[in-house]
Amino acid sequence: MGVVLSMITKDSHKLGWVFTDALKSSLQVPYSTLILVDDSATDATRQLVKDFTNNYNKELIILGSRDITKFRAGMSDAKPTRAVARQVAIDFFLQSMSDEWLMFLDDDAVLNDGWWGWVVKNQVLEDPSVGEVWGVNYDVDPAREKAMKALGIDLVDYLVRKFEARGGTHDTLYRRDAISGVFIPPELHVYEDAWLHHFVRCRGWNYVVNPVGVRHYSPWRIDMKKEMERLRLGIRVAVRYGIVEYETMQEMKQAQHKKVLAYLSLLRPILGLPLQIYMRARAYGLKDGFKDAIKRQYLKLWFRYQVLRTLRELQHTPDPCKNILATQQGI
Repeated sequence: MGVVLSMITKDSHKLGWVFTDALKSSLQVPYSTLILVDDSATDATRQLVKDFTNNYNKELIILGSRDITKFRAGMSDAKPTRAVARQVAIDFFLQSMSDEWLMFLDDDAVLNDGWWGWVVKNQVLEDPSVGEVWGVNYDVDPAREKAMKALGIDLVDYLVRKFEARGGTHDTLYRRDAISGVFIPPELHVYEDAWLHHFVRCRGWNYVVNPVGVRHYSPWRIDMKKEMERLRLGIRVAVRYGIVEYETMQEMKQAQHKKVLAYLSLLRPILGLPLQIYMRARAYGLKDGFKDAIKRQYLKLWFRYQVLRTLRELQHTPDPCKNILATQQGI
């Protein structure tokens, strides 16, 4: 039942104490080896992790996205996307290690105390049907939870539904056999975690939700150009593979069956602006929070419009199981 920890990093040292706390929180997990797939511009992140593993007597394996050429023939021109980085970690784990479980932890996700204790107490890893264990990604600031509670929405239930549609690797365990044979399309700089989740699920493995979860310090400063490109990719992926966000799935169905309701959904980002301003202002101050809220809601509006434009000619909602498994078989 051995566990190997893996982290995908890129200039993560810039996160400061958040990255340090993420590393320290991992010590509750009984791993002896950390696979670091790092594509940083400098050696600062690698050195920080080296110091950490030396201090706590952990073996450190350092790889980069380009190292996929060691495991996948013909991939020498692969761009260093998160999909490629994640594949490097998985390939190394499967081919060079004998442990049963691979755990991914994001550089901005701090495991809550008792994360591993809950897994042990509930004998999760002893269940041979379980292929994936995911921890709830709690917000650092409680504003969203309070606002959703006032609207009669349970935040944890909402986050679990999002995971079921979208996956997530910020604090996730994968059984060796459950991910054996996976090949994540290199184009997936986002949604590589969704690919993993559906690959495991669609092959008959069960997943378990760990309610202890993490405190997720998601970066809040938005690069509009990069974010729009990410969202465009999200739409292409939704059409090609059926990997979609929870809300996008609802909008896709509306776009296909209830055109008027689908276009009325464009009002949601506008109506949600006051709540976003409130939450962001609490977390980052009025000036920065206001700007960030405007950007986020504009992106949601733009994205929903693009989804409707792209999907209005589809005859059915793409099935992720059918498409992902068919893609795997074609490799």
